[in-house]
Amino acid sequence: MFKLADRYIAIHFLSKSFMTMLVFIIIFLLVDIVENLDKIIDADIPRFIIYKYYFYALPWYISLGLPMALLLGTVFTTGLLQKNNELIAIKSAGISIKRICTPLLVLGLLFSIFSFFYDNLLVTDCMQKRTEISSKYNLVRSKNNSMKQKNIFRQESSNEILGIHRFTFRNQSAHNVSIQKFEDGNLTSRLDIPLMKWNTTNNNWQFNKFYSRIWIDDSILYNEWKQDTSVTLNFNPTELTQATVKPEEMNYWELKRFVNKLKEYGVKDPKWKVNMYFKSSFACTSFLMILFGLSLSIRRPRSNLAVGIGISILVIFIYYAAITTGRSLGYKGTLDPFISVWLTNLIFFCIGSILFKKIRS
Repeated sequence: MFKLADRYIAIHFLSKSFMTMLVFIIIFLLVDIVENLDKIIDADIPRFIIYKYYFYALPWYISLGLPMALLLGTVFTTGLLQKNNELIAIKSAGISIKRICTPLLVLGLLFSIFSFFYDNLLVTDCMQKRTEISSKYNLVRSKNNSMKQKNIFRQESSNEILGIHRFTFRNQSAHNVSIQKFEDGNLTSRLDIPLMKWNTTNNNWQFNKFYSRIWIDDSILYNEWKQDTSVTLNFNPTELTQATVKPEEMNYWELKRFVNKLKEYGVKDPKWKVNMYFKSSFACTSFLMILFGLSLSIRRPRSNLAVGIGISILVIFIYYAAITTGRSLGYKGTLDPFISVWLTNLIFFCIGSILFKKIRS
């Protein structure tokens, strides 16, 4: 009887959550399309590229909507079971209310584990590809500056300028690098490097092909070498990553390695550690939302289903507002990075557990 009831409740819950998720995805897509429609028209983007852009956006929409869909799915499931008097029938078979909640809580734990690996193995990769398309076709707002990995310029010295067309933090490589030297405002030499990679052993930049141009009395001396060589510059991949990459574009393991690098260099920038802890903290949201959904919907069996949905939406907004505020305080250094993202989870877990404990079996 227990297994039959578990399967019945789990199937109802998964179907309701899936349908709710579809609604959220459609809403997110419509909002994004409306927001970027003028940019898409002005950029004259090929249809295939538009499909790719929104295809890469889907994993992020799913990740964002999953906790909300699970909360509403829980409320829908328990609400309909109460409305159809099925909870009474299950209780009459000797199964307590808290035992009925067990399959949903177990699914909440499984969804949290899935969410962590899903976000860090798929979402971050798709977000980076989507950002590349956004930058190429000018779909991002300039104030966000979300694609700073492209067209980087640095003043290496008073008479030397370095330009990097694109920097890739995952393999620590810089593409289409140009080093220009000036004297009295006149260009005297230029070094063009198609690909430059960081050598972790020697702590310098290496490349196997470059083009050199030297101007002497208005005449150009042009040489090309194809041998392996290296160059020492006034920056390393850690500095470039810190200045050009958004933490949201890195997964948990990349953030952890980068945080360790910053610690080695003695750099204090809490936003990276905050986002590293946030990766695991946000994954727990699935379990918390199901716990809250059960506590809110079963605690008052005679309440209207619409009331439960309304309270659930309020809980979602409060949770997202609290965790966003915590991250902001963590970025500013007001709160410890770990506490800034885990405090909200701890508070919601305690409140949800207290409400769940008060459910009458």
